[in-house]
Amino acid sequence: MTRILCCLVFLAFGYSSVQAASKYEDSVKELAEGVAAEAIKMKKSRLAVLDFVDSKGDVTPIGQFLAEELATQLLVAGELKVVDHKLLAATMAKHQLTHLETSQAKAAKKVAKALRADLFVTGAYLEIPEGVQVTAKLIGPYTVYPVGAARTIVPKAGPLAALLKQANAPKPAVAIAAPEPTAPVLSGHENEWYQVSVVGISRQDDQIALDLLFVNRSSHPVKIGCQLRDTYLLDEQGEQWTQDIAQSREGLCTRGMELNPRKQQQARLSFSVNAKPAKGPVTLHYHETSPRPDRVVTLEGLKLDAAPAAEAEPPAPQESVTPTP
Repeated sequence: MTRILCCLVFLAFGYSSVQAASKYEDSVKELAEGVAAEAIKMKKSRLAVLDFVDSKGDVTPIGQFLAEELATQLLVAGELKVVDHKLLAATMAKHQLTHLETSQAKAAKKVAKALRADLFVTGAYLEIPEGVQVTAKLIGPYTVYPVGAARTIVPKAGPLAALLKQANAPKPAVAIAAPEPTAPVLSGHENEWYQVSVVGISRQDDQIALDLLFVNRSSHPVKIGCQLRDTYLLDEQGEQWTQDIAQSREGLCTRGMELNPRKQQQARLSFSVNAKPAKGPVTLHYHETSPRPDRVVTLEGLKLDAAPAAEAEPPAPQESVTPTP
């Protein structure tokens, strides 16, 4: 009797697992059908599916998995074409496209043109008691506005259940190490993308060197760059020092830099010194080209290191005079 009861329990568990897997497949298929229906209605045939994000707007392993599941289901249906994800990521990085928003409309057009994509597909997910609510939006590449949407609730089954368990697992306590000594910040600025600090300024021969520290504050890679001629130093008398072109060929305002999320990197700007010395503290006018074109950041109160005083010549040795008796 006990053996029969165990077999019945095992069969019931197996049936429920199969049923959950079936519901999972059906829900993903339902989402794909909704996206396909919207695209076909607009006579669009080639889609670029971006990684999905959580409620905070961050890309997570769950969001990447859901985007891949949707793309796979769209391909299986066979009615639409889907851009290869690695090619999409590389093209977005090339054209510095980090978000599908109006401020990056030009970059979105370039990416869509390079990939021959008719529509972008973005998505967001939210864990609820019934499962995981997934919303997919179709974004027009030339307007960067939603033109269609589809939604479904995916059961917490299969690989998704494992990912959710991993995401919801309590994080182990991390010992906080003592902070290492850092250079003092002379002036700073922060915005939605990054924080920049001046950590050093000095004059040597015919150049003024400015050391900057950039910290990526976002959850996405950020391309940082500035205008060569429009990034300059200014003193209290209106005297201006522009960047030394010869020293800036590989610098921030020509090559730029790309910062990964939550990472930091230093950069140096070199300015040509004219005959007139600086009067009081100087101000850096930083003309940004990326991530936001034409933003001007002003960092004030920068004092140049004092030039070393000339060493006094030692006094000439005096002849000793032997007194005569």
